[in-house]
Amino acid sequence: MRKIFTFSAAIFVLMLIFNCSEEKFTIEEIEGVKYYKNSGEPTGSYKPKEKFLFEIKGPENVPDSMKGFGSIADVLCDELDYIYILDSEHATIKKYNSEGEFERYFPEQRGGTGPEQLKEPSQFAFLYDTLVVIDDEAQKYVRFLNNGKFINASLRFMGGASILFLNSDHRDNLSAFVPRTISIDSINYFTNNLYTLDSRFKPKTVIKAIKDVLDSAFFFPDFFSVYAVRNDIYYVSDNKGMYKIYVINGRGHTKYIIEKEFDKIPYNAGEKELLNEFITSSGYPEVAIDEQIYKKAINSIEIDKNDKLWIMPSVERNESNSDSLYIDIFENGVFVNRTVLDFIKGDETYKLKGSRIFVISSDRKSVRVYEYE
Repeated sequence: MRKIFTFSAAIFVLMLIFNCSEEKFTIEEIEGVKYYKNSGEPTGSYKPKEKFLFEIKGPENVPDSMKGFGSIADVLCDELDYIYILDSEHATIKKYNSEGEFERYFPEQRGGTGPEQLKEPSQFAFLYDTLVVIDDEAQKYVRFLNNGKFINASLRFMGGASILFLNSDHRDNLSAFVPRTISIDSINYFTNNLYTLDSRFKPKTVIKAIKDVLDSAFFFPDFFSVYAVRNDIYYVSDNKGMYKIYVINGRGHTKYIIEKEFDKIPYNAGEKELLNEFITSSGYPEVAIDEQIYKKAINSIEIDKNDKLWIMPSVERNESNSDSLYIDIFENGVFVNRTVLDFIKGDETYKLKGSRIFVISSDRKSVRVYEYE
């Protein structure tokens, strides 16, 4: 009887459980998982109202080697809105108060041999009051308290897992994509699973599995996704280019899936050149210049203070919109509308942290800070 029910559930989908807004979206349930299927027609209207607070260009009352920013890798803030900026080139974290006033940098010396010293850090995340820093150049992970005090460091020995897009829930869960090549029954695969990490930065629980055969059809960019996490819920984009977001809990169980109709956007010649630089630098063959390939549907996922999703979609670039940054807004799985963040340039990076928007400039030497409603 159970087999009959399972087969029936796969064929006779429980459709139209909820259908409103003149078919702008539907919710279907397939084998216990809800699919929010959005037509692409907006169901509402929302444009965040931003207020510029200040711009951080880097400290001046410090030794010459630490003045300004060398290259900003990332920015975080804590519950009191203190701001932490990871300067990859200067191999340091620079801390500012909630008003944008410089407080200190740590560690005190770059490039040394001490366990607390960094060479070229690229990622960091918060666990309560602890900053966890990944320094692939130095092959180690380093922990500091948010007041700059060094806690400990651990080396990533040969064969240790590489980590991409380190993230956390600001409490006790670290997560990241872990790219690997593996062999199963003499067949080579590339995997880039999203995992939670244990205290030694080793992969623990698979949140989203990503795997494919390494053969002539292998397309390296297919195995890179983006994600966001809040309250032990992970929002993970589809890696093959569909406009799809998997909403998964910390045990790896899919709660629901968000889909939206979209138009495939081809790479133009300039974008294809940049893509080929990335592909070849990673050791894979480049794409032929006359081959038609398409951009990812989703480029970033952020969660705002009201639990709305801000999705940065791919768009076809031309002279009129080359400097515009678009976002798709979702609320409770439903597409609200697409809007432009006209205070952010198309080649800048933005982050939603706490009640603020942080915009990293395109030259990665300053951060603009906004409040929003």
